[in-house]
Amino acid sequence: MGKLKYLSILLLLNILFTSCIVPSYISYDDTRRERKDESFVVKVYNQEQLNVNDYKIIGEISVEGCSCEIEKMLKEIKNTVKEVGGEAIMDLSLDEGVGGKISSDTYLISGKVIVFIKNKVVQ
Repeated sequence: MGKLKYLSILLLLNILFTSCIVPSYISYDDTRRERKDESFVVKVYNQEQLNVNDYKIIGEISVEGCSCEIEKMLKEIKNTVKEVGGEAIMDLSLDEGVGGKISSDTYLISGKVIVFIKNKVVQ
């Protein structure tokens, strides 16, 4: 019975620590932007895909988590971008550079949150 209780506690601790994925957002300005609708699609761009005059970087976002939860981490990043009124993510990094593998099973995903100037849409 003691072994079952011990395993139950370990399982609960594992769920607690691995299911809590909270992105970190650093704003570059004090502008309050309206939250995007749930149906809004946050796209991901490389800097080379965008004209520097078409967007403004409003902050940086990052999240750390288990490699088995990369899809969940990306979903949480996009949800946070919508919450702060961002429209897209630029230079999202998982491999080399800003983000990537930081331990045997922990990854850091990061990027820049942008809004488009004068509602220009990038294809």
